[in-house]
Amino acid sequence: MSMIEILGFSFALLGILLAIKQNKWNWVSNMISSVFYFFAFYEVQLIADAYLQLVFFVMGMVGFYNWNNPQYASLEAVSTMTKSEMFQYSLSFFGLAALVIGYTSLYTASDYPWWDGTLTAASVIATIMAIRKKIENWYLWMVIDLAYIPLYLIKGYHLSGLLYAIYIVLAFIAYKEWKKHLHKNIAL
Repeated sequence: MSMIEILGFSFALLGILLAIKQNKWNWVSNMISSVFYFFAFYEVQLIADAYLQLVFFVMGMVGFYNWNNPQYASLEAVSTMTKSEMFQYSLSFFGLAALVIGYTSLYTASDYPWWDGTLTAASVIATIMAIRKKIENWYLWMVIDLAYIPLYLIKGYHLSGLLYAIYIVLAFIAYKEWKKHLHKNIAL
């Protein structure tokens, strides 16, 4: 376990704890975590995950900006996906997964391009959903986190595997917390 992984772990954990409370500073904490994890993942040839951290950094800026917007800043901004949105997110996932898997398979030394690429695409979609405060993002994160644990353990990133196990519990707590606000929103 390296200092880079420990720092990435610490800022990532702080980020999700802030996200549970819909605190906009979660995006900044996660951006800092992304910088550390970029170097950590690149070092062990999880190329899609390394580049995902760059995407997360940019998405963190978008998330921070959006959550400063009155439309999303309110706790009551939590919403569910429409059938149309669900279709759009699904289609986007499959397209992005194909691109990432294709790229990492053909042009990088990624050890697990299918696993890494699929989870990278799902993570991007889940982050977009979180930016838009779609409650279903937490379901998706629970699945993603569960699938990442063995990948990180195989690569010797035990602290990151632990982080993702913790993430599953925190994603469940976040879902419950956000659901309280969803019901308030529906009751209005």
